[in-house]
Amino acid sequence: MKYASEVIALMGAHPGRQFRMAQIVRHVTKGLEVSPTSRQAVRVGVRRVLESLIENGQVVQVKESETSSVYFWQVKLIHGVDANCYAN
Repeated sequence: MKYASEVIALMGAHPGRQFRMAQIVRHVTKGLEVSPTSRQAVRVGVRRVLESLIENGQVVQVKESETSSVYFWQVKLIHGVDANCYAN
């Protein structure tokens, strides 16, 4: 997937922090002005990455309304293991 590394780098560095789609797209485009067509293409790519990460349990989507969602990196993995634990 085209934007997977950027999305994982951003969200994985801040587990539990909520991100809106616009914030993720802005990170992927490095804050540069892009045409509306290019921005939509990035949104589609980021959405595909997020759907895959949601399916695998790494990212959680919280729908605030029909057209608004926030996404956050799962702090606890599906199997109940704390992702922030350290081995002794």
